[in-house]
Amino acid sequence: MADAFINGFPIVYSDTSTYLASGFQLETPFDRPITYGLFLRVFSLNGLSTWLVVFAQATITSTLIFLTVKLLTGNKRFLKIGLITSVFLALFTGLSWTVSQLMPDIFTPIALLCIVMIFSGEFKRGKMVLLYVLFLLSVAMHISHILLFGLILIAAFIVKRFFFSDIFQTARNSQIAILLALTIIAIVTMGSAISKSKHVFFMGAMVEHGILQQFLDDKCNTTDYKLCVYRNSLPEKAYQFVWDEDSPFYKIGGWKESKPEFNEIIFETLTTPKYIGLHIKESLKATFQQLVLFKIGDGNGSFPEGTQLHSRIHKYFPNELDQYANSRQNQSQLGFLDVFNSLFSAVIILSLIILVFLQIRFWNQFNGHFKLVLIVLLTGILLNAWDCGTFANAIDRLGCKMIWLIPFMAILSGVRLFHVLGSKSDIQ
Repeated sequence: MADAFINGFPIVYSDTSTYLASGFQLETPFDRPITYGLFLRVFSLNGLSTWLVVFAQATITSTLIFLTVKLLTGNKRFLKIGLITSVFLALFTGLSWTVSQLMPDIFTPIALLCIVMIFSGEFKRGKMVLLYVLFLLSVAMHISHILLFGLILIAAFIVKRFFFSDIFQTARNSQIAILLALTIIAIVTMGSAISKSKHVFFMGAMVEHGILQQFLDDKCNTTDYKLCVYRNSLPEKAYQFVWDEDSPFYKIGGWKESKPEFNEIIFETLTTPKYIGLHIKESLKATFQQLVLFKIGDGNGSFPEGTQLHSRIHKYFPNELDQYANSRQNQSQLGFLDVFNSLFSAVIILSLIILVFLQIRFWNQFNGHFKLVLIVLLTGILLNAWDCGTFANAIDRLGCKMIWLIPFMAILSGVRLFHVLGSKSDIQ
């Protein structure tokens, strides 16, 4: 949470406003679950301080980092190693930025680390129950988590069943089944948000990928879709289509009125070979784009007096309004982030090189637990990029929340290898 201290207030995003309103007004938004809104309210102690929320996020994240270090290093000095690892990740990756945001982003890697801990089979019943509860809470934080973690768990079952049964021997089928059930149960917290919003976000992705433009060019001479009027003025980005008030989306009726037409178009593009090919091509392209987008500061502009976020901070956290107003973010003093982003990019590239080299050169030196963690985390990173890029839009914020796992795995690889080779040297 160092970035929050540097900023002078927890980092905020435009969506923070909606989460605050949902938690304090106890209403499920039409486009997202209420879970994170309730988390904000509960862990801020009903509006006492936003800092308590960031502290809770930091505590959960650091605890899972320490548990992972303990699991993989087998080193009695795991507290020291865990502390050094946490400090490194806070200083040289975007982890601290993600933790410091009043956003549910950090719960994506939290849920992924919960899967790793559960699959390890190293914990007694009490801790396992806590991990299951934390997983359920984390998955329920965002609509995208249902598909993401459903696929991760299905992939884990397939890998265990057909490819690496020895590596996944501690990951029992019953555990996978429970985690899948919890993922499905998380849908309950979404209310009607999924049915009300999925057509909009996917259509936004189709706009950004150019699929809607191609479809309208092909169909508008023979059909009377409302969108045909705006086929030559579609925005470039998904977020512009979904959120800009002058977007064609709102001109044809918005979230409710657009649903029949959007669903019809989406269905046709997903059942016609020509457009299926476009979907696959653009999905692969968007996945790659998302993998290389992970800068901090994405969308974290200023929200001064007169904005909805400012008014809600004033309403729900009046004692912290001055901190909020005087933060570096609200004073537009985040220009220095470019330097940090360059540093973070170098760290990610170097970590990836080290990670790949160590796995190729010393794969047989790593035990089953380490290989399981590596496979699950890499699968999570790849599927997150596919999920976000394909069904929403590829942006830095959605990559930043996961990419720190690359340096984390590189560090764990080095520590584990040093421990193994050191033990062999002592024996000789």
